[in-house]
Amino acid sequence: MSTDGLRGKRVLLTGGRAPAALEMARLLAAAGCEVIAAESTRHHLCRVSRSVKRSCRVPSPAADPAAFADALEEIIAQEGIHSLIPTCEELFFVAASRERLGSQCAVFTAPLAQLQRLHSKAEFIRTAGRLGFNVPMTVRISKPEEWRDFAHSSSFRDMLSSGGCVLKPEYSRFAAKVRIATSRQELAEAASELGTGHYPWVAQQYIGGREICTYSIVHDGKVTAHAAYASELSAYGGASVYFEPLRHPAAQAWAARFAELERFTGQLAFDLIEQEDGSLMPIECNPRTTSGIHLLAGNPGIAEALLLPQASSASAPVEPRPDKRVMLALPMLAAGLSGRLRGKPGRHWLPRWLGAGDATFRWSDPRPALEQLLLARELQRTARRRGLSLIEAATCDIEWNGRELV
Repeated sequence: MSTDGLRGKRVLLTGGRAPAALEMARLLAAAGCEVIAAESTRHHLCRVSRSVKRSCRVPSPAADPAAFADALEEIIAQEGIHSLIPTCEELFFVAASRERLGSQCAVFTAPLAQLQRLHSKAEFIRTAGRLGFNVPMTVRISKPEEWRDFAHSSSFRDMLSSGGCVLKPEYSRFAAKVRIATSRQELAEAASELGTGHYPWVAQQYIGGREICTYSIVHDGKVTAHAAYASELSAYGGASVYFEPLRHPAAQAWAARFAELERFTGQLAFDLIEQEDGSLMPIECNPRTTSGIHLLAGNPGIAEALLLPQASSASAPVEPRPDKRVMLALPMLAAGLSGRLRGKPGRHWLPRWLGAGDATFRWSDPRPALEQLLLARELQRTARRRGLSLIEAATCDIEWNGRELV
């Protein structure tokens, strides 16, 4: 597919700290776009990439949403931006100002109310059930006393009989703080610890099987690019660090049907469980860029799938090459050497590490790989200062946990 329609198009990317954002910057630059990055951290991967024309530091959207929107509006005007693509959880703050920013350029995100339904681990399951999908039993726990009520409920008994109960914050990322209770005693122990923290939580029926992650680019319900991979190796709370494409027609059909029924526009990722009988059960939704973008990079048509939906909608979705193998090399190496790499078979991680390409390093663009170390140091300082884990510090200035945004 020709990229003539993209040459010279100016794209503003937010969330430049993430390897997925760097991947997007590189694929857009390769298609002839001029990429501008906006980030609230001092150090981030896109800051030093040759694929990025200019990097702008902006206020933390979580700390000051209004100042963040003002900064984006100023960048859009100064740089003559054609399209704004949020990549990480600053997405929700962009969506809150979607009408305002959209008067100046195209904003590739769904409305905030729709995003909230999908970001919430309780509302997403309700939405999927309402649309006709089979879903796991899911209960929202929003008050301390509801832990006791849930412990004596038929829902909890049903969850125990089917394998257990998964406990997680309603708004969370990277599988952080997930617990599994297989008895009332384990639930009571979790409640005594979790019940003093932030609310709400979600209690969800444990579903056994293979975890499949999907990532799609969607315009008005039409999928223009799609990737799927099995969650095989993870580290630091459950985030996948190794990716190889999985050809899974049922998962692709599931994602396409959901996108169509929701009339969604933006980036849409699902965590699905494939049960023994082959049926799929949804667990979570991430309506933003995920690591699936790494599997699509380098394919003809991927930039058009993002920015030229009219040209892409008439053809089949862009999919990964079957021989693609990608990893987050630094965290995969660190977790593997320290014994904190989880997966099956986790003991065979080294051959995969040696056989996959790094999502960050390129000989033609080496500086982002070094920038990882500076970013990690900055996040460690934030973690110490605020009493957070490193994984929490990675998103604390951009994450959105359902609070009202004006």
